[in-house]
Amino acid sequence: MKHSSIILLAIASLSTVALANQSPTGQLTVDKSMVRKGGIPTLTWNIFHPIKQIEEVVDIDDNDEITAKKRLRVQVSVIGIGITDGRNEYKSTSWLHFSSSGWKHVFEGYGSQVNTSQINIDRILEPGEKIKFAARYYWNSWQPYYYSNGDNVKALINGDQPPSKAGGYDQSSLNDYLRPYVKDGKLNLGELDIIYAAELTHTDQRASGFDMQDTIILLRFSEVE
Repeated sequence: MKHSSIILLAIASLSTVALANQSPTGQLTVDKSMVRKGGIPTLTWNIFHPIKQIEEVVDIDDNDEITAKKRLRVQVSVIGIGITDGRNEYKSTSWLHFSSSGWKHVFEGYGSQVNTSQINIDRILEPGEKIKFAARYYWNSWQPYYYSNGDNVKALINGDQPPSKAGGYDQSSLNDYLRPYVKDGKLNLGELDIIYAAELTHTDQRASGFDMQDTIILLRFSEVE
């Protein structure tokens, strides 16, 4: 099976998980475990409504770097790696920098080794914590890193328009990878999802190989107390 087909099926399964961010939850408390006949217990309850927009919980600045606005849980997984010259597959490595603890490794390997259901990072963010992204690929030796503050990395959220350029060589386009999350030409992500898409092999945006699909990771946020 082609890597793009595997990734396509895996992303479709993620859409069900995204609904968890949209479901209200609640808590009911009773002041007594037992009540005498004629007594009236006191009930208290809280309803926690889902966050509707990613902008309510994080800020994404002009450098595509993310800052938490409140206490959050973030789970990070790899959507796909698509680096090939038509015959050979090349590996990449990706990292996230957390301002409270430094660089944390996300993944290193080939597209065929990606397990999209695996959570590579699962941690709590405190308000004000900043996240940066970096990735590079291996061709004879490790090539330079590209960072989230450059043109080769893009943070994508619900409602954004994904890059539409077809992949160079025999790769699928980024739009193919994200097809289950595209509706009417716009990304239809979970409300609290952010995708980092990186181009690692080209710097000229006019080149056919500049397709922003060399490394794609998903950050899924949820609010915690």
